[in-house]
Amino acid sequence: MSFQWSFLATFLYCEIVAVAILLLPFISPVRWQTFFKSRLAKAFTAGARYYFNFIIFVFALLFLDSIRELRKYASLGVKDLSTPHAESLAHMKEFRSQRNFYIAGFALFLWFVVRRLINLLSACARQMADSTAALKQAEGAQRHLEGLMANDPKKIDPRESEVSTENASNSVELKEREAEVEKYKREAIKAKEDLETLRERYNNSIEEYDKLTAEHRQA
Repeated sequence: MSFQWSFLATFLYCEIVAVAILLLPFISPVRWQTFFKSRLAKAFTAGARYYFNFIIFVFALLFLDSIRELRKYASLGVKDLSTPHAESLAHMKEFRSQRNFYIAGFALFLWFVVRRLINLLSACARQMADSTAALKQAEGAQRHLEGLMANDPKKIDPRESEVSTENASNSVELKEREAEVEKYKREAIKAKEDLETLRERYNNSIEEYDKLTAEHRQA
């Protein structure tokens, strides 16, 4: 095996190992996102686009060369196979061309798979972070709503209202209290609407995360 095909085969093995590691179920997308944001990863991502395109160009050239060799040795005529030695040599070269074709094809394909997996893991990590933030906001809004609902006028002692109505000096205080209760009720309604909005955002985030997870598993 020549140098370029040995290098390509080694690269193919590395791609297989990388795909297997990226598909490990016990490593969460959040951990992968942390690794992608590390200094070591950023050193490569600075020129990742150029590296990716250059490797695609090299792999495509080798893939086209393997197709050329495959067609060359597959179209040998009877004249080229006149002796047993020539026939065995032709079959050996045909086998090598087929081997190089599969190596180049799988290496090119897995290179796209690795890039796709990295993008999906990053997207999953972002969706999980957004979902967690939305859930915390919803829980905070719910606690705020419960605190506002604690000021429901139904929970006010009726004896206090009777004393307030009998006492003219406390009538102003009663009106202020009623106005405050109405204010709390309006705030409670608004908080409830905000909570519903946050719940919708959270559900949408969960659905998007499930879709990305399904695509990640299919890939």
